Amino acid sequence: MELKFLFIFLTVAAFNYSQPEWKDLFNGKDLTGWRLIDEKLKNGFSAENGVIQNDPVQVEGQPHVAYGNLRTDQEFSDFNLKLEVNIPEKSNSGIYLRGMYEIQVVDSYGLPLDPHNMGALYSRITPSMPAEKPAGTWQSMDITLCDRHVTVILNGKTIIDNQPVYGPTGGAILSDVFAKGPVYLQGDHGRVMYRNIVLTPIEK
Repeated sequence: MELKFLFIFLTVAAFNYSQPEWKDLFNGKDLTGWRLIDEKLKNGFSAENGVIQNDPVQVEGQPHVAYGNLRTDQEFSDFNLKLEVNIPEKSNSGIYLRGMYEIQVVDSYGLPLDPHNMGALYSRITPSMPAEKPAGTWQSMDITLCDRHVTVILNGKTIIDNQPVYGPTGGAILSDVFAKGPVYLQGDHGRVMYRNIVLTPIEK
């Protein structure tokens, strides 16, 4: 009888257990679910054919135009974020986790390892190996933020492995390291394209 009871209990528990649901942060058609952090700045972001593109155009001889950063309406705590990014030659952007930790997006192919290279935790953690692809090609990023530790897998290679993060990086919009925050994409530097942006919350 005891074994039968245990079997029933485990079966019920298995059916009641649910994995966290992933969230597609981009519908592939428009910027629903996203907004500028500062609505007074110019928006260089647009969406078409499954791609979010930022094109902060500057006209030679004209005053510099300030472009805004794009954030999710939703805010998150611990999560895994998967996406693909295409960064043109000499261009620069960034992905902010919880609105406070920047994962660098930049054309650094062929450069020596540096805490400002592609996939680095900006100015804090240097990738353990070069894993970026040449400019103008799609690259995959698999980023996990959990208990203030970061893991980054760039193009299938783990370049940051569960490293602690000590406080917000430059450009953060939040300072409370225990608060939820948005994912935000830096839009005030250079051209960049993102697609297949999927977030899965981590339940503990």
